Amino acid sequence: MIIMPREEYRSYLIELRPYLKTSVVFFVIGIAIGLMIVSRYPGLAGHFEDSVANFIRTFRGLPPFQLAGTIFLNNASKTLLAITLGALFGVIPGIFLLTNGVALGVVFTLAAQSKGLWLSLLSILPHGVIELPGVFLGTSIGLLVGNQALKMLRRRSDAALMFELKRGIRFFCTVIVPLLLVAAFVEAFVTATLISPY
Repeated sequence: MIIMPREEYRSYLIELRPYLKTSVVFFVIGIAIGLMIVSRYPGLAGHFEDSVANFIRTFRGLPPFQLAGTIFLNNASKTLLAITLGALFGVIPGIFLLTNGVALGVVFTLAAQSKGLWLSLLSILPHGVIELPGVFLGTSIGLLVGNQALKMLRRRSDAALMFELKRGIRFFCTVIVPLLLVAAFVEAFVTATLISPY
């Protein structure tokens, strides 16, 4: 069964709490590094901004439904990778969180300086409050799977690791996919409408 029953995913959420906190810490550290890059290494900050701008241009001009679908597939595939590649001892989810935190710190700071704080918040908050929890839950699963992989080295059995991967993917399908889908439609329809006058 792919979908988790409510009681099961509630208990799974409790297991994920310490990894969820770790995910947020990694992301905040990434943001702090991004802020430091803006203040101390403006050339590197410009490089980050250009990379993100080039990525965003690939979405520009798409009809809203196609835009929502593209955003969802991008976010869902990356989150699923963070879960499955968590088996590499949790390294990939950690790197994913740090790099995305750095990118957000750099781009948001530069955007706030050039376009103002309000418009910068408006371009992130409507969908971000839904998208980020989904991403954090995904990386939390990746970190949990990574912890299980470390334990596997001692036990020399991959049974528990496969169990955690299957459980994580079921949670992904039950909870994270709907969150990312809603976030994608909010970004394509609500966020785009709010910032279009600017």
